[in-house]
Amino acid sequence: MSNNVLLDVRNLKLHFRTRSGPVQAVDGVSFQLREGHTLAVVGESGCGKTSLAKAILRLLPRNVTTFSGSVIFEGQDIMKYDDEKFRREIRWSKIAMVPQASMNSLNPVIRIEDQLMEPLLIHENISKQEAAQRVRDAFAVVGLPVDFLARYPFELSGGMRQRAAIAMALASKPRLVVLDEPSSALDLLTQANLMNVLKKIKHEFKTTFILITHDIGTASELADEIAVMYAGEMIEYASADYFYTDAHHPYSQKLMASVPTLREDKDLAFIPGQPPSLINPPAGCRFAQRCEKRFEKCSEHPRVTSLKNGASVQCWLFDEMGEVKHA
Repeated sequence: MSNNVLLDVRNLKLHFRTRSGPVQAVDGVSFQLREGHTLAVVGESGCGKTSLAKAILRLLPRNVTTFSGSVIFEGQDIMKYDDEKFRREIRWSKIAMVPQASMNSLNPVIRIEDQLMEPLLIHENISKQEAAQRVRDAFAVVGLPVDFLARYPFELSGGMRQRAAIAMALASKPRLVVLDEPSSALDLLTQANLMNVLKKIKHEFKTTFILITHDIGTASELADEIAVMYAGEMIEYASADYFYTDAHHPYSQKLMASVPTLREDKDLAFIPGQPPSLINPPAGCRFAQRCEKRFEKCSEHPRVTSLKNGASVQCWLFDEMGEVKHA
């Protein structure tokens, strides 16, 4: 593992038990994330993005049937930690998460300062004075007035509450922050302001992020690498520089073709059909039934191919050497 690789995920699986059968929410996902970089995880709803984040943080429901693989963080396989050691040494203190719709997760009857101090007092065993200072510092980082700490969540706008939730994650000074749809419930101007805050945090504090989002345009503001998930699998992983100009997987190409641009006129594309059920996914390529480029080999499950530009793609259109086999 390279010295600057902070997170190395290998063959991670997370399946849930339901009355209809096991849901393969995360099915054999592997990737690496370098320190100080941002990985944007994109894909349709239900593709496993949030489940991937919860698997890394081990925020698991009771109906888990399969939870396996390796999550190597700072050189240690934290999958081997027991629950107590993981809670004490990893979750929140080294890997923090800002959950989806986090601005609505704040307790409306508890002052913001008390809510932000609570995880510090529990996980780090520091004094109230030190916790209060850490919270004030985090508030300043996200661009909120310190006197807002004395307010209740309902006294803040949606964008301010979202920033407060990010400040809560940053207060513990984690090495990695997972952002699950941080801007989805905000208007466009507030989204832009929030992304500027995140870019400032990334560049000034060298914070490593995993950004989960539906918005590929928003992802371009922050991402160094892009991971595309489809039906529980990571089907493409590439540098953002290459992905936005030359996405490889047919699904990735369709996603890019659906994004409007300011500098050129183009007909926006859409992806026909629906993603397959994660209870009983097809044995071959899971995108094949919606793919215009499918051919006979797609009835077999595709392997991951490494490309010359450092990207990887799970598609039979590419041979073992990373060259295109079919137009």
